Amino acid sequence: MPAPDLSSLEKIQAELRRYEHPLLEFQAVEHPGGVQVIISLKVADILEPYTFVIPHRDLQDPRYGWRFQNLLFNYIHDYMIETFTHTPHHIGT
Repeated sequence: MPAPDLSSLEKIQAELRRYEHPLLEFQAVEHPGGVQVIISLKVADILEPYTFVIPHRDLQDPRYGWRFQNLLFNYIHDYMIETFTHTPHHIGT
């Protein structure tokens, strides 16, 4: 008997359970048109969570797992880069 199809949210939640990080937590919630993934620090009140939305249509891709990993890693990178409070490229400093 084939396994029942997972909802988009269940599919993302299952994928997120495959990832562990000592500093970051991952969760997923329903969002109009897709699933919102939330990346947050395990230490509270330092940074606002970082979010992105995966459209339902992207979950139909047969290479979804690889594409999800690429998205997750890219957004984690963006999240960390956006936390810099000062870099040599800041104007006027």
